[in-house]
Amino acid sequence: MTFEEAGVETYIVITETFLPLVRAQAKARGANPKLLIVKHPVGGLNEEELRDRIQTAFGELKTVLAA
Repeated sequence: MTFEEAGVETYIVITETFLPLVRAQAKARGANPKLLIVKHPVGGLNEEELRDRIQTAFGELKTVLAA
Protein backbone atom coordinates (compact mmCIF):
# COMPACT_ATOMS: atom_id res chain seq x y z
CA MET A 1 0.00 0.00 0.00
CA THR A 2 1.28 3.46 -0.87
CA PHE A 3 0.90 6.54 1.29
CA GLU A 4 -1.60 7.94 -1.18
CA GLU A 5 -3.70 4.78 -1.01
CA ALA A 6 -3.72 5.18 2.77
CA GLY A 7 -4.96 8.78 2.43
CA VAL A 8 -1.64 10.42 3.31
CA GLU A 9 -0.83 13.46 1.17
CA THR A 10 2.67 13.29 -0.24
CA TYR A 11 4.88 15.91 -1.81
CA ILE A 12 8.16 15.81 -3.69
CA VAL A 13 10.71 18.43 -2.66
CA ILE A 14 12.81 19.56 -5.63
CA THR A 15 15.00 22.47 -6.52
CA GLU A 16 13.83 24.84 -9.25
CA THR A 17 16.61 23.66 -11.55
CA PHE A 18 15.09 20.19 -11.75
CA LEU A 19 11.49 21.32 -12.34
CA PRO A 20 11.55 20.78 -16.13
CA LEU A 21 12.98 17.27 -15.68
CA VAL A 22 10.45 16.34 -13.01
CA ARG A 23 7.56 17.62 -15.13
CA ALA A 24 8.80 15.74 -18.20
CA GLN A 25 9.19 12.49 -16.26
CA ALA A 26 5.80 12.89 -14.60
CA LYS A 27 4.14 13.51 -17.98
CA ALA A 28 5.86 10.46 -19.49
CA ARG A 29 4.52 8.33 -16.65
CA GLY A 30 1.05 9.87 -16.53
CA ALA A 31 1.67 11.16 -13.01
CA ASN A 32 0.70 14.45 -11.42
CA PRO A 33 2.96 14.79 -8.39
CA LYS A 34 2.49 17.47 -5.77
CA LEU A 35 5.69 19.53 -5.69
CA LEU A 36 7.41 21.77 -3.17
CA ILE A 37 9.98 23.77 -5.08
CA VAL A 38 12.99 25.34 -3.36
CA LYS A 39 15.83 27.46 -4.64
CA HIS A 40 18.81 25.70 -6.15
CA PRO A 41 21.26 24.58 -4.84
CA VAL A 42 20.74 22.96 -1.47
CA GLY A 43 24.11 21.23 -1.43
CA GLY A 44 27.08 23.22 -0.22
CA LEU A 45 25.02 25.70 1.79
CA ASN A 46 26.01 26.85 5.21
CA GLU A 47 23.70 26.13 8.15
CA GLU A 48 21.87 29.47 7.97
CA GLU A 49 21.24 29.22 4.22
CA LEU A 50 19.96 25.67 4.52
CA ARG A 51 17.74 26.60 7.46
CA ASP A 52 16.22 29.38 5.33
CA ARG A 53 15.44 26.93 2.50
CA ILE A 54 13.88 24.47 4.94
CA GLN A 55 11.75 27.16 6.59
CA THR A 56 10.55 28.38 3.19
CA ALA A 57 9.58 24.87 2.10
CA PHE A 58 7.88 24.18 5.42
CA GLY A 59 5.92 27.43 5.14
CA GLU A 60 4.73 26.46 1.66
CA LEU A 61 3.76 23.00 2.91
CA LYS A 62 1.71 24.48 5.76
CA THR A 63 -0.04 26.77 3.28
CA VAL A 64 -1.06 23.98 0.89
CA LEU A 65 -2.15 21.70 3.72
CA ALA A 66 -4.31 24.44 5.25
CA ALA A 67 -6.11 25.07 1.95
